[in-house]
Amino acid sequence: MSSLSASALSVNYDNKEDFREAFNAFDWNHSGKISYSSLQDVMRRCGHNPTDIEVADIINKVHDETGSVGFEDFYSIMEERSKEMDPEMGYKECFRAFSKDPDGCITADEMKFVLMHLPGKITYKEIDEMIATVDKNEDWKISYSEFRVMLGAMPLVLPDAITRIKKETISPL
Repeated sequence: MSSLSASALSVNYDNKEDFREAFNAFDWNHSGKISYSSLQDVMRRCGHNPTDIEVADIINKVHDETGSVGFEDFYSIMEERSKEMDPEMGYKECFRAFSKDPDGCITADEMKFVLMHLPGKITYKEIDEMIATVDKNEDWKISYSEFRVMLGAMPLVLPDAITRIKKETISPL
């Protein structure tokens, strides 16, 4: 077996264990099933942010008379969604969950509120430094492109590269 195959198997195994952990947190009676009403919460715990309509579509696909979903069906749903979801879609869903600003931005205050309520100790000073690092236009609002960078993605526009290209095209040979 090649190392690539072994790596792919371990990723799938890790995903399955993560999905099982989230599933079990909502399987209160240890029946191996969760109710349809818990499906959206379990999916969110797995890092997905499905809309009510998406959840209704999923329920219609797996519906039986029990009113619940077993782990194997849930795992199939999550694997399918994970394959469909590229990283960019993940950034967009996460941004959509946080952005309440009518301008399509996350205000510094909203960001501080969320980060202060996460487990672990983070200070207001650390949050201000993080926002200042990604807030290129210094408006104390996090735009989608700035949010992507904060999550570790490549910037949509590389300002240094653009400046370098302009200099190269303008300078005489």
